[in-house]
Amino acid sequence: MYEEPVERAKHFYRISSYDISAGRYEIALFHLEQAVQLALKAYLLKTLADLPKVHSLKELVELCENECLMRLADEEWYVVDTLEDAYIGGRYFIRRYGRKEYEASRKFVEGVFRCLGISNT
Repeated sequence: MYEEPVERAKHFYRISSYDISAGRYEIALFHLEQAVQLALKAYLLKTLADLPKVHSLKELVELCENECLMRLADEEWYVVDTLEDAYIGGRYFIRRYGRKEYEASRKFVEGVFRCLGISNT
């Protein structure tokens, strides 16, 4: 069961670059948030044999109890906020983002993948 959410996380990461090529930054950030959320849930499934019904990245990071991940989220707190906002905004409201938010978020996702031992390819 671990591999399926990991593969979906990678897929969301990859399609975010397609969204950018179409000028859809808000959708790209939504997809990056989904990549992180699925990666964190896969990690929790693997380490705790549990899949929490939590959507907040902040809460998921805390549940993971992974030092690398907690340090990254603490250093890049504004990216976590942006991604959580993009998740809510992508589903319910129109939010506008640009390349700067996308690039910071993409780097954060790559860092999350590294902390969790997930290749982004």
